[in-house]
Amino acid sequence: METMGSLAPIPETVFTNRSRRSINAYKRKFTKTWKKNPPTNPERFKPNLETGLTATQVKSRIDSCLVNYVKRGTTKSVGAIFFTNIFTFYNILALIIGAILIYSITVLQPSIPAEYFDSPVNPADKITPISISSLLFLVIFGANMAIGIIQELRAKFTIEKLTLVASSRVTAWREGQKQVLYPADLVLDDIVVLAAGGQIQADGVLMEGVVEVNESLLTGESVPVQKKPGDRLLAGSFVVSGTGKYYVDKIGKDNYIQSIANNAGRYLAPRSELFKSLKSIIKVIGGFIGILTIALIATQLITITELAPHSILKIISQTSGAILGMIPAGMFLLSSMALMVGVINLSKENTWVRELYCIEMLARVDTLCLDKTGTITDGTMKVTDVVAIKNDGKKMDFKQVMSSMLYALEDNNQTSLAMKDYFGQECIYKARKVLPFSSSRKMSAVTFGSGLGTFVMGAPEFIFNDLSSKLNTVITKFSSQGYRVLGIGRCTGEIKDDNLPGTVSPIALITLQDNIRREAPQTIKWFADNGVDIRIISGDNPITVSEVARRAGVVGSEKYISLHGLSNNEVRTAAKEYTIFGRVTPEQKLLLIKEFKNNGRMVAMTGDGVNDIMALREADCSIAMASGSEAARNVSQLVLLDSNFSSMPKVVLEGRRVVNNVQKSSSLFLFKTLLTIMLTIACVFINNGSYFFDTANLLILEMMVIGIPGFMLALERNNQQIKGKFMFNIIKTSFSAAAVAVIFVSALLIFRFFDIFNLQDPDIFSTMTIYAVLTTGFAMLFRMIKPFNVFRGIMYVSVFVISLLAICYFPDMFHMVALTNEVHYLMVMLMAFMGYALISLFDGLLSQIKLSTGKNQ
Repeated sequence: METMGSLAPIPETVFTNRSRRSINAYKRKFTKTWKKNPPTNPERFKPNLETGLTATQVKSRIDSCLVNYVKRGTTKSVGAIFFTNIFTFYNILALIIGAILIYSITVLQPSIPAEYFDSPVNPADKITPISISSLLFLVIFGANMAIGIIQELRAKFTIEKLTLVASSRVTAWREGQKQVLYPADLVLDDIVVLAAGGQIQADGVLMEGVVEVNESLLTGESVPVQKKPGDRLLAGSFVVSGTGKYYVDKIGKDNYIQSIANNAGRYLAPRSELFKSLKSIIKVIGGFIGILTIALIATQLITITELAPHSILKIISQTSGAILGMIPAGMFLLSSMALMVGVINLSKENTWVRELYCIEMLARVDTLCLDKTGTITDGTMKVTDVVAIKNDGKKMDFKQVMSSMLYALEDNNQTSLAMKDYFGQECIYKARKVLPFSSSRKMSAVTFGSGLGTFVMGAPEFIFNDLSSKLNTVITKFSSQGYRVLGIGRCTGEIKDDNLPGTVSPIALITLQDNIRREAPQTIKWFADNGVDIRIISGDNPITVSEVARRAGVVGSEKYISLHGLSNNEVRTAAKEYTIFGRVTPEQKLLLIKEFKNNGRMVAMTGDGVNDIMALREADCSIAMASGSEAARNVSQLVLLDSNFSSMPKVVLEGRRVVNNVQKSSSLFLFKTLLTIMLTIACVFINNGSYFFDTANLLILEMMVIGIPGFMLALERNNQQIKGKFMFNIIKTSFSAAAVAVIFVSALLIFRFFDIFNLQDPDIFSTMTIYAVLTTGFAMLFRMIKPFNVFRGIMYVSVFVISLLAICYFPDMFHMVALTNEVHYLMVMLMAFMGYALISLFDGLLSQIKLSTGKNQ
């Protein structure tokens, strides 16, 4: 009888029964107790292998903190989420500017004579007073912080719940019963049961049975290592084959994997183009802000005659406007928010996102590598036929031999389960030696007493030394029909040092059939229609895999090859020519993934077994089925909790929504930043350091052209395929619009210099420059959201109408004045029409330059 253990009050164990507050309180208490009184030289127990520890012994271990709990950083703490969202470089910069402006409004500005605001002796000394509306940018930054904190908290709590659902389990003997526990429930001296596919969660010594373990996450060596009673087992290893029991002698921080701080067991962060591009942009902009701020202040200090309060106020007003204009407030937040919304949306589809940016990676994938078993097929099998082969061996009951063999091997994979269902599992003949199955040998064997010899089971081409043409024809026929063929053979003598005693004589062939998932053909067709090439990588016979792939609708299923015995160079060549790869070893899977990537492919890999670990870690995006081994889940970036292959298109569509929408929204944010950088450079050289806008002038642009549309577009449905490079796309669009706005502002400056169109009045000139930027912004937004749909149409009309109403009824809020000259109205209309045409022209020119550069390269 197996019971769900709940003896140790570790947070993960009681997650569903206790509040989050009490769980966090326990974690703090546990950590403090461990640091204050770390266990030293505890009393050791030697429990019986059949009964394990007693309840009293387990309680004493828990009271002494001798449990397998290690503080893990799977998600940020609530405090860390608040800290990282509040104390960013740009937020701190905005707070400093806000503090300076508050000082200017409350202290500096009241000390300046009124004539400097109305009609100073020198018109150049006229100052636009800093109003409370100049501080509205703090509301925008506050909203950005609040949205970021709320979305990250939602994602954190969602991930924690999914972590519990998908977390691994261990089976331990306690009080004479098997108890299924979470890894953190293990205590020192526990007796743990091992089975194929499980991960070893604590260091210990094998006490019973023979197992093969994969220690690649610890040592990098992929060849399975056989462990016998007395051998050490290390946490982080995976059981490839065999069964047994082991004694836990290290827990928590004392485990080898913890002592060397080896992160090999964790998934690798994907190479996100979106993340890298945004990070590069933020760094470059940060550099520009520092350099141009110094240059702008220095230029203004050189041009002023005296450092009076009115001069300082003017410098503060104009410099703060330039700095805030260069900050792409919300751009980085928007991308994170869009990804976190994606995490929450996918959680509703039973998909656990372990790495935030892998949503983007899967959306960019052009090659999807699938394993036949567990992906195209549902993993279940059925024995369809047993074909006897004439031999001169000793007479025996074949069904009893198979039943005894299955009993001795104790495998629990789907092939074994199908055969147990057909032959049964009884100890009729006693086994003397057992050779467990391994993915490298492709076989297993059992030596029986009573003169029966050794029986071998596995792939026919691996176990039969010399296949006759007649037998090969039969195997080929079954394989071509989509059946999996197992060979059963016998040889005299005993297994020695994991080697067969002699030549294997064929006894029988067993055919099994995979059950294709109902949703697999439709899902594979969807990927093919969306430009994603499918590759099937399997350890089975390539002819069988090819037939299954054909039934599932895989394009190119007739192009198959067996990688058995091929050199690395031959495997690399095959990677370019074939679609179906059979008889693949774990090392060859890794080599295939590397070769696909070397050929410029963006590769996703699905897997569910221990033999998939290395390939999953190498892939750009790794996906595991929850029904597979915990080893595969632990190294994957995505876990399909319902093991439903049809969920993958939803992940791709979510990734497309994120990348395409963030691309559009980031272009809006970057437009203002590039515009401000260009105008600031111009001010330093041709306008005596006097910047065109203060903090209130561009509030309409920030809210109605950038902020609201940016966030609404980021959450819009968008299933279009991702085209081009993220960095080039956003710079192309934003640079084109920024260049047009600079041309308009420069033209107004020239008209003012030559006294054309009555632009000498500073208020009229300032208002016209605001209109120049606004018309360009709306032209850019109009071009970006085409083709229109109902959502985009309502959004555009709404922000446009609200902007007009705000300018008409609240011009003072933006430091604007009413236009009285008809020429000025005509100029605004002309800029609106020319803006769209010029942006389209520059956009096309940049695209042509990109194409020409690409061809030359």
